Amino acid sequence: MDNLLAEAAKLLAANIKLNVTYTHHNTQDAQVTDGQLTIIHGNQRHTWCVEEKERLTRHRLQKLQLAETVFSDKKTLIVTTYINENIAELCRELQIDYLDMAGNAHLNIPPFYIDIRGKKPPQEHQIQHARKLTGKAFQPKGMKLIMMLLLKPELVNQPMRVLAEQAEIALGTVKQVLDDLKQLTFILDKGKKGAVLNEKDLLLTKWLDAYPHNMEAKLEQRLYVPQDIEQLRNAPLNKYGAIWGGEVAADAYTHYLTPKTYQIYADAEAHKVLLKTFRLRRLRAEETGVNILKIVEPPVVLEKIKGALPSCVAPLLVYAELINSDDPRNLETAKRIYRDYLA
Repeated sequence: MDNLLAEAAKLLAANIKLNVTYTHHNTQDAQVTDGQLTIIHGNQRHTWCVEEKERLTRHRLQKLQLAETVFSDKKTLIVTTYINENIAELCRELQIDYLDMAGNAHLNIPPFYIDIRGKKPPQEHQIQHARKLTGKAFQPKGMKLIMMLLLKPELVNQPMRVLAEQAEIALGTVKQVLDDLKQLTFILDKGKKGAVLNEKDLLLTKWLDAYPHNMEAKLEQRLYVPQDIEQLRNAPLNKYGAIWGGEVAADAYTHYLTPKTYQIYADAEAHKVLLKTFRLRRLRAEETGVNILKIVEPPVVLEKIKGALPSCVAPLLVYAELINSDDPRNLETAKRIYRDYLA
């Protein structure tokens, strides 16, 4: 990322036709930002502290908000390779300035204001990102194994047969995923001490990047309208072989979010029991003004992904659901779940 700030500053200057200067801090000190960017407009100078991120995701944005050096009394500018419109909108809502290599920019120090949107990433960026998510590790079956390793890091020293049983994937796939993770240095061999998970937070970030397309989208999902949502919320779901996910589970873990959407993990047999017990009917096309319940097929046997609370999925999956939603209400709750359960 050595040239990220320099290239982004050069592109910004060409787009806005103003004098843009920058300084880069070559330091590993966590208390120092990556540099500064200054725009000279007439006799005015506007300066931002720069935080460089190769790729900005919702999870990384959450982590930046938790950092003391960022978003304090100084105006901070995130410089990244590419920021998609969903993340850009979130940044604007949070009043966070950003700049990317595609030419998108949002800089706001009143009365100075720049807002450039809709620029697409360079083709080489798309190719590099695709390469990072190729291989077995971040494909659907590999995602299940990584999920289990994140939930139970001690599994890294179990035989491949045990890993295959835990992730419910083929033994050959386990070997391919482990080879990928070792090549990416997410698994390190410590000799007699055994293997360890390395850079777990970066592994979590990459898993979250792939989660919407390579895990969530692969699970069977059905939408229903419950006859009585309060009856359902007060029921001991584990008695029926099901558990809460999404906003209800998030509220249970944090006591912070008032749920507006409802999601339950249930296998085929539990699904049938829920339909009959709670008189669920399928959501009709274009139906509005009703409580919507999503029943999701669990990625593995339900017992493996249960959280500390008996009727809720593990915080890892709750966080993945919230951080990848488009609802700003979930952002603060996701941050609390990360801080209390995943950090």
